[in-house]
Amino acid sequence: MTSRRQALLALLQDDDADVRRTAAEALDRLDLLEGLSQALRMIAYAVPGEWVGLLRGLEGVRDEAALRVSVRALGHDDEGVRLAALGVLEAHRDWRTTPRVVERLSDPSPLVRARAAEVLGSLGDRRGGGPLESLLEDPDPEVRRAAVQALGLLGHRPAEPRVVAMTRDPAAMVRAAAADALGRLGLTADGTGSRGG
Repeated sequence: MTSRRQALLALLQDDDADVRRTAAEALDRLDLLEGLSQALRMIAYAVPGEWVGLLRGLEGVRDEAALRVSVRALGHDDEGVRLAALGVLEAHRDWRTTPRVVERLSDPSPLVRARAAEVLGSLGDRRGGGPLESLLEDPDPEVRRAAVQALGLLGHRPAEPRVVAMTRDPAAMVRAAAADALGRLGLTADGTGSRGG
């Protein structure tokens, strides 16, 4: 038994309930990590629910194999699997995945498009800014909201005129996201904000 496992098992007896809960969660992740290679071999034959379960477990695992399987899952036929894969990529915060997340901006599912936009904003990779602008015309208001929010998080100044236009969107959630984004887009080269300083 590894020293890591021994330490976690000992913490299951800790006086503090939060410590016991955290140790149990860490043991679950450790079990997943130790069984990851076998799980990855078998995942090709899994039903969508099994994929989603594995991917949710991988959110807390920092391993190159976990990242690879999550990227592969982005192309799965099932919407739930693609959403779970985006969650793993967001948790890993690895900019190498940005191009694959950008591909999901054209997903047939509005849920996946919105989630991909959120992940791009969370990743903080400014390469996502230009592709996110394409979603500002999306027919789904949740997708437009997520895109505007992500543009603000990225501080994507080139989108400012389009974000200003989004303050007149028919959906209140989009207008609110546009207002928030306008406060996040950053300063101009002369050090002033969009208010003209």
